[in-house]
Amino acid sequence: MEIKPNIQQENLTVMEKQTMQTFIDDLYAEPGFSDVSPQDLSRSTGIPMKSLRGVLGSLVQKGYIWIADGKDMGLEIDIVYLNESFYYLHPEWKEEIPFLSKDDKTFEQLHNESINS
Repeated sequence: MEIKPNIQQENLTVMEKQTMQTFIDDLYAEPGFSDVSPQDLSRSTGIPMKSLRGVLGSLVQKGYIWIADGKDMGLEIDIVYLNESFYYLHPEWKEEIPFLSKDDKTFEQLHNESINS
């Protein structure tokens, strides 16, 4: 797999770069939409789920992604989302980067509010 320059420049481990490149390549719809699960990423990257959990946890901690609990959405699988701050890594989404003020809520915050209400 070729890691594109925009991902290559990020301060990530090799497995994090591989996972991010695969994840971004799998995001095909409008900005903010995802139907990519951790299982999809494991299959696509060849990284075993046990190892991929650590990679995804690190990417969450670094702020690149967030993971929605599938049960909260009536799904059997979790869904991985790209944080708005990193839309510039996606070749099409970078043209539609939302310019959030400090008072605007992110998709993740809105999602969390909807499941907690």
